Amino acid sequence: MTPGHPAERGNTLHPFLSTRQSRALLEESESVRNLLVHTVEAVRQMRYIHVDGDAVFTLGSIGVEKTMKVVLGCHALERTGSWPSKSALSCWGHDIEMLSSQLQKAIAEGLAQTTAPGYAQQLAEWLRENSTIPLVFATLARYGRSGRFHHLDILATDEPGEFDQPSEYWERVEQHVQQSVPEFSSVPFHDSAALDDYRRRLREYIAEDLEAWWFCVHRLGVQGAFGDLGKKIGGEIWVPGRPPPQRLKGELR
Repeated sequence: MTPGHPAERGNTLHPFLSTRQSRALLEESESVRNLLVHTVEAVRQMRYIHVDGDAVFTLGSIGVEKTMKVVLGCHALERTGSWPSKSALSCWGHDIEMLSSQLQKAIAEGLAQTTAPGYAQQLAEWLRENSTIPLVFATLARYGRSGRFHHLDILATDEPGEFDQPSEYWERVEQHVQQSVPEFSSVPFHDSAALDDYRRRLREYIAEDLEAWWFCVHRLGVQGAFGDLGKKIGGEIWVPGRPPPQRLKGELR
């Protein structure tokens, strides 16, 4: 467990990171922040899945994966004394559902070291108990693994796709919200203006859940759930001055 190369030590984020690594981590954290801002907004603005879906899924799959890998890297450094190697990162892969499971495990391991354990526990419970985010992650995981090439694969093989296309995964997200949130139980199919407003509100609801997930990971980082480096990076992945999501008002104390 040796700090970065002697010639590169100095103004670093952590004793076990070189200056070069520190700069790279700050750049990656900024990328996370920008991607999640645009992902949340893209979900809010989505009107038709066949028109806007690829933009949502591309931004979301990259942004969520980067978020998880950045904070899991901080957690790993806290435990091992070094940032995960390139081969280790390759083993993590691109499966957002698997990375989400690793993130939940890391949070559980880090709760005891947080500065306000009661508050951190509430953040962790929201992440663990929310029922919409796992379906969003299933959509993004499908897109990130191979779904972005769904139709190209059919074109190349002249065979039905092995899995459902990503848009069908997204439909399951919306169906879940319709079935679990009373205000969305009745769909105004016979009023086009009301239907447009309904779809806008439905996607706003999903966007707020995704924003709340982002906020909870950010605050758990600041609280120290991912170690000392995670405290700094937790702050970096959230937009300065951005208010907490409306979804969490009244749920966190």
